[in-house]
Amino acid sequence: MITNRVRVITLVFCVAVVAAFAASVSQASIVWDLNPNNLNAPVGSSSHTYTSSGYTITAYGFDNTGGFGTAHELFFKNQAPINGAVERGLGLTNTTSNEIQVSLNFIQFDFTAALAAGLFNGQISVGSIQTGAAFSIYGSNSLGTLGTQVGGKFGSAFDNQFVNIPNFGQFHFYSIVAAADDVLPVAIRADLPAIPEMNALLPIAAMLLLLLAANFWRRRFSA
Repeated sequence: MITNRVRVITLVFCVAVVAAFAASVSQASIVWDLNPNNLNAPVGSSSHTYTSSGYTITAYGFDNTGGFGTAHELFFKNQAPINGAVERGLGLTNTTSNEIQVSLNFIQFDFTAALAAGLFNGQISVGSIQTGAAFSIYGSNSLGTLGTQVGGKFGSAFDNQFVNIPNFGQFHFYSIVAAADDVLPVAIRADLPAIPEMNALLPIAAMLLLLLAANFWRRRFSA
């Protein structure tokens, strides 16, 4: 009987641990730092793939010709803040301040793999937004095509702040452009698919406990 009692206690403990773990990870997010090694140097390519917790996105640098891109080498920028604006992120080589310039360039992010994995609620943080500077977000389903603007302009109040990518999931590619002056993407974030929280597991745990208790008492009285 002692052995049966130990088994019941062990199983109950395991159920509680699983439920607590599910509840703790239900709100997890993935963050891709666009300059994870704090470099201040050319990337060496017009594209770069980022992986965080096994999930990937890819950044592409482009010169803008009427909404169509020509490959442009990316640049990891890391300098001291200017007028309170962050100067650390992903830019372009051989542009003013190594940043995205109005009408001249854009940096496009490929979310195809992340979306296929079920990630949602995509957000982006952009820096180097001093007074008078601003950025906009565009969506497209073709690499190198700027596509359609989603949402409005984001000014200096949004420097280094995560903002929602409007209509996230409608497009596979989202681009950052400078709507005024020049800007610098800093990081991207998205939420993992929801995991059942503890409340959803309680009925299952209760049913399991009842079955275990019934089995325990049946064995005890039949012994």
